Amino acid sequence: MKRYALLILAAATAACNSSEEFVSARVSQPADRIVEYTPAPGQFINEPQSGFTDVTTPEAACAYAEQRIAQGAYVSLGGWGGTLVARFDEPVPAGNDYELWVRGNTFDGSSEPGVIHVMQDENGDGLPNDTWYELKGSEYDRSDTGYEITYLRPAQPGDDIAWRDNRGGEGVVARNEYHKQESYFPAWVGGDALTLRGTLLPSNITQADDGRYVMVSFGWGYADNASSRDLIGGVNCLRIANAVTADGEPANLTQVDFIKVQTGVNDARPLIGEISTEVCGIGCFRTVTRKE
Repeated sequence: MKRYALLILAAATAACNSSEEFVSARVSQPADRIVEYTPAPGQFINEPQSGFTDVTTPEAACAYAEQRIAQGAYVSLGGWGGTLVARFDEPVPAGNDYELWVRGNTFDGSSEPGVIHVMQDENGDGLPNDTWYELKGSEYDRSDTGYEITYLRPAQPGDDIAWRDNRGGEGVVARNEYHKQESYFPAWVGGDALTLRGTLLPSNITQADDGRYVMVSFGWGYADNASSRDLIGGVNCLRIANAVTADGEPANLTQVDFIKVQTGVNDARPLIGEISTEVCGIGCFRTVTRKE
């Protein structure tokens, strides 16, 4: 993705000599590239209206996601477990403020929360193959961090997509009349099944008195979530300090190189379809010093 910087906060200036000044500023930068896009099945997957044209390989899927995000368009992660991974070419240092951000298409009554994980490139190979750490959000203590779901490739075009989980649950990603592409199963995923693992958030769907379904927001710490606390300037802002280990202890990371967004709710209703986190942008905040 093309780099840009948006000046959002000017700090103190320091003069090195009579003709030079250096200004410290906090800037917002997008992530440098998408290195994985593996959505769960969903109503927007493979759909021409959502920008899909001949996306049949993992490389093409990443290129699709990069292009969409560069345009400010949504990238759908599909149902529960669908994943987008971005890389920063320069590590993002931990600080005392928000360091990461994700832009969704949320609004009041329509939150589709995505769980955030981060990774340090500990082995230095530029690949997301080290340890993921979840960023603890407001619903962490109500979540299942060992959840797993398997989606089965449909036997025929136009079929619903069956799923089963590791808690004895099962169901379908149901087709609807508004999204008529041949299949909701990602075309670039091989094999007869797609198994995804991660954190299951509690359902956030309620029904209003007039019968409408409302997707309520969680308190803080998630993507595509109309939080009153961390939805700032249209982006959900996130702290590296909230990273936890698999047993819930502070990870104490000093920096991160990768960020992962994953659909966190496994639920669906008529008319709205499945809960699917959407990502329209992903990046970080940095403090830089410039010569003026």
